[in-house]
Amino acid sequence: MTADIAAPMLHFLRIRGRATPESLAAALGSTPGRVSATLLELASRGLAEDTGKPRLGWKITAAGKQSAEARMTGISPEARALVAEHYETFRKLNDELKQLCADWQGRAETQGTADFVAPLAAVDSGVQQILAEITPGAPHFAGYSDRFTRAREAFGAGSDSHLTGVLVDSYHNIWFECHECFFITLGRSRQAEETAPASSFVDG
Repeated sequence: MTADIAAPMLHFLRIRGRATPESLAAALGSTPGRVSATLLELASRGLAEDTGKPRLGWKITAAGKQSAEARMTGISPEARALVAEHYETFRKLNDELKQLCADWQGRAETQGTADFVAPLAAVDSGVQQILAEITPGAPHFAGYSDRFTRAREAFGAGSDSHLTGVLVDSYHNIWFECHECFFITLGRSRQAEETAPASSFVDG
């Protein structure tokens, strides 16, 4: 059965635009066989299509984008209000993660992953609490918790690339995608947020 990963996969394609089967398997914690079968299922429904270029993989179609966004925005008013409330905390954690990533990239030669495990764990604890609160009413956020955990554990085990790397499912990559998920769910944009104070986004 592929139904259990079809919706999360379509969500992932909506956030990223396109993805290879390998990156999908890593993000979904699934197997290449299940991923391939699910991609074919989505294609048969007109929701995704193969780009024909192995390096680019598969992309979402217009119908797929509409379906994925409907799942994100079609939550109850109560659930949306809860997402909006917790998003303000997410924004504060976002600043903390930005600083952590900057510190990591500017680290001294004598510093390694062990020196950054504690601050990453603090950020992770905060976002995991947010996700635990909002996911029951907004199930499209469900996949991020496990992905954050896998990236944090890989970084803690010494994998340098799992904090800010671009070629793996790094903490920073996952955070960027989770942030985009908040934007779509709440009908906001990254550009508007960058030019407006946090208070202007509090839902009434």
